[in-house]
Amino acid sequence: FLDPPISLSAVVHLNLSRNELWDLPADLRALSSVRHLDLSRNWFAALPPSIVDLGGRLETLDVSHNMLRPSQAALLIAGSDRAGESQSGERRTRPSGGSGSDTNTCALQSLTHLQVLDLRFNQKCGHQKLLDKLGRMLPSVDVRMTISFPPPEGAFVGGSAAERDPALLRSQLEPWPTTALRRRLVADFGEDPSSPETFSRADVMGRLLDLYEQEGNDRAIVRVEGTPVDGDLLRDLREALAEWRREWNDGNQERVSIDADNYMILTSPLSWSELGAKKKAKAAAKLEKHRAVWELAQAAMSSVDADFASSYTALAVTHNFRGSPHIDKQNLAPFYGLSVGDFEDGTGGVMVECSARVVAHVNTKGRLGRVDGRYPHWVAPYDAKKDRYSLIFYQTMGRPFQTTGPAIFDLPEIDVQ
Repeated sequence: FLDPPISLSAVVHLNLSRNELWDLPADLRALSSVRHLDLSRNWFAALPPSIVDLGGRLETLDVSHNMLRPSQAALLIAGSDRAGESQSGERRTRPSGGSGSDTNTCALQSLTHLQVLDLRFNQKCGHQKLLDKLGRMLPSVDVRMTISFPPPEGAFVGGSAAERDPALLRSQLEPWPTTALRRRLVADFGEDPSSPETFSRADVMGRLLDLYEQEGNDRAIVRVEGTPVDGDLLRDLREALAEWRREWNDGNQERVSIDADNYMILTSPLSWSELGAKKKAKAAAKLEKHRAVWELAQAAMSSVDADFASSYTALAVTHNFRGSPHIDKQNLAPFYGLSVGDFEDGTGGVMVECSARVVAHVNTKGRLGRVDGRYPHWVAPYDAKKDRYSLIFYQTMGRPFQTTGPAIFDLPEIDVQ
């Protein structure tokens, strides 16, 4: 409480940052004198429509460090309907019905005194095209945005996991988000915390690589054996996968960010509940076409982990998957990997980062290895003249999310190389 109390109409600077807010009252006309509004570090997924009530004086709007979506409706650039209300009585913006061009009247343009719009560090609002669009719509406003696409120079190497050399430490670190890399600098190397505003991802990565080099770039490798699968089942599975490969004259690549000759995804009926009729029919036809591979894979999984066999929602079927350090961001739980082929046993396993200084090599040849794919992982080297088939059993929907980690499970006695 303020003593003495002041009138809301006298407020010029309003700081509502760090309050876990995701919306504002539907009517802000009592705050008629506000010139500077700070909504940073909250939970906003969209700009509150009621900020148009501040249009007469508002000069600075700070919505940095939120969760804003890049849609026209979320950013109030699709036109404004002051009379439109949701069922709850709150006003909401909607497209004006025009062509959607930059010249349409929109709610943001009604903030006629606006000088600064700070959208920095909203993860989804990082495309240069969006910044260009806002610049055209608000030519007199200093629009601030953290650009993540195209990536700033030095932020990343390679356009995708398929283009990165898995033998390089930087390639192995690249899948981590910048916040995780900053945390590593502090927690694992004793560096002082850094600010995203003055120390970019390129700076963070460069500093990490320097520190690793000072330690000799020598991360420990632990070798882990997956659970063996029945030999007869493995033979049948290899034959079915070889037959599957022969179906494709020019390869079948359904995940272009991964370096593989063939990559196919089969989905379980468990994942079809939210699909429309056409997509469900297409998924069912695809599963039926490859029924032999699916059933053999299911039998292998059931022999090792019956519970997971009844809950995984997708199966990635690959031929000659190579390297490709990546993180599976959509996974709800650890995955299982199984590989077969004529490549040498002990090669071509799944490499996964366990910690800043430890990497595991999980041997999956003829074995089902359990790995948490929400850590950077890739395929270990194997003879390129040989065939390597793999099956990855994973879950992206269904039972509740499992907390990330550890990267590997049920360790036997481990040799450190």
